[in-house]
Amino acid sequence: MASHADLADRIAWGRARAATVMALVFVAAQIGSFPDDLPLNRPQTLHLAAWIVWAAALLLFLSVGGGLWRGRRMRALLNDETTIDHRRRAMALGFWGTIATAALVYGLSFYEPITAREGARLIITFGIALALLRFGTLERKALKNG
Repeated sequence: MASHADLADRIAWGRARAATVMALVFVAAQIGSFPDDLPLNRPQTLHLAAWIVWAAALLLFLSVGGGLWRGRRMRALLNDETTIDHRRRAMALGFWGTIATAALVYGLSFYEPITAREGARLIITFGIALALLRFGTLERKALKNG
């Protein structure tokens, strides 16, 4: 039977890979959904609702790092000081990415009509994706060196 440390290491590697893949899939899924036409019909409403749930799930993943259904000991192994620092740094990059995307959307709105819903989706999508990519990169680098 594998020790708790070995299991935590395997879970941490999976989490690092998953963060990167989830970020790429999240952005790729949004590419096909622009522009946003009004009025909303049923498929569009379901798509937007799914995006909201997906964004919330990714934010939950970022904020707790997974392992909610693991025991206290496993969560402690998975969320050590290094991972907490990686999460903090990833969230900081996500914040600055959100600000940069908002500025880009604002600037683009002078040349291309962008609805508030489209702008919000772009800002949220890129902010979350940047944070996930950064978290995955930092975790993989630390796991390689550790």
